[in-house]
Amino acid sequence: MRIVIASASGQLARATAEYVLEKVSPDDLILVSRNVGALADFADRGVTVRYGDYDRPESLPAAFAGGERLLLISLHELGHRVTQHENAVNAAKAAGVRHIVYTSYIMVDPACPSTVVPDHLRTHELLDDSGLDVTYLRNGLYAETPVTQILPPAIARGMLVDNTDHARGAFVHRDDCAAVAAAVLTSPGHEGETYDVTGPELLSFADITALAAKVTGRPVAYQSVDDASFEAGLREAGVPDDVRGMIVSFGVALRAGWGEPLTDTVERLTGRPPRPIVDLMERHRALLTGAGAP
Repeated sequence: MRIVIASASGQLARATAEYVLEKVSPDDLILVSRNVGALADFADRGVTVRYGDYDRPESLPAAFAGGERLLLISLHELGHRVTQHENAVNAAKAAGVRHIVYTSYIMVDPACPSTVVPDHLRTHELLDDSGLDVTYLRNGLYAETPVTQILPPAIARGMLVDNTDHARGAFVHRDDCAAVAAAVLTSPGHEGETYDVTGPELLSFADITALAAKVTGRPVAYQSVDDASFEAGLREAGVPDDVRGMIVSFGVALRAGWGEPLTDTVERLTGRPPRPIVDLMERHRALLTGAGAP
């Protein structure tokens, strides 16, 4: 069973590849990227590394050739990524891939107001209509986002401001998502399944700031404001329109409970419990305190 990981130079893909290599031979793994040089370390270990670009669909069938299972990691460019995903699905069919594992999102539901959801829904439709076996990994809210992106400037200011109003989410380590993906790719019986991949606890951003203050020894307060005020603050800070809308809609979705599923998927599929967000804070203590990268 040869496994293909696309977008293989990204963080989630690289971590998944490492876990896959704990279970299969390098001969059974194909890594595809438009930046093959970034995967030289895997090539040196005997892994097949191939060029493939979602925006050059003609490059993909040969890149996926010989693979039976494909990890399709959701791309980041809102709107355009549906076309990119469609290119990948069509190429997988042309290459003889039988099973696609897609990294979806915990909030994917037509009723969810998050602006990232429609692209996932359309990709689900493409996959459901593909005739291939599909597994959906509905990854939860990445713990890395608050820890490495939101908290450092908030701690520097002494205040985290958002529009989530103490709503909670089950923040999950990206590495735990990678371990789940590898488990699905390297074992049978996951065809047709949907797995919600979450962390071990439900936390609000008020909870997260309190934990950060404890880990860093730096006081940081929390304030939730209404959507219009939050959007105005983001605009004043120069956040682009599409990103601003995505951030505001995330708060709306979290308040409506879309971040709250709490599952045992990580432990059930990997054999170890998901790690709490405070572990990530400890690892990134220097970044959080402004002393630099860990």
